[in-house]
Amino acid sequence: MKQNRAYLLLPLAALLALSACSKEDALPSVSVDPAFQPYFSAFEAAAAERGIAVDLAAETIGAVFSADLEEPMAGKCTSFSSGVRIIYIDEQSWQQRSELEREFLLFHELGHCYLARGHLDEADANGFCVSIMQSGSGQCRSSYRNATRDLLLDELFGQ
Repeated sequence: MKQNRAYLLLPLAALLALSACSKEDALPSVSVDPAFQPYFSAFEAAAAERGIAVDLAAETIGAVFSADLEEPMAGKCTSFSSGVRIIYIDEQSWQQRSELEREFLLFHELGHCYLARGHLDEADANGFCVSIMQSGSGQCRSSYRNATRDLLLDELFGQ
């Protein structure tokens, strides 16, 4: 009789083990919010101008608004064990940004998610950040402007 109980408990234990997934391991939906699509396209175009073929639609990278980011974080790239990468953007922060600041934010997060770049807080002689991949820790001052955009994008794409 005890053997029969063991046979009954084994499938139950296996079912419980399979259903005990963490939130991080769950496969999220991969979609790009329409608000972010122009910036995904601009990222591809900036790469193409530098001779680099990027097809973000073929990648498992999504971008969505989130209300769960810790202050003062405006964006975050999360990589899942499945290979899916999701960019989470704080909607309130997004609404307060200019077009150029929005581009900076999305390009920075795509730098993490697509280019696998880490933070770089190196500063030039005037204290301005030499990379779009700055951490925002204050070690250098942001200089992403129309006048510096090409130079910073060259650095982002390894030029």
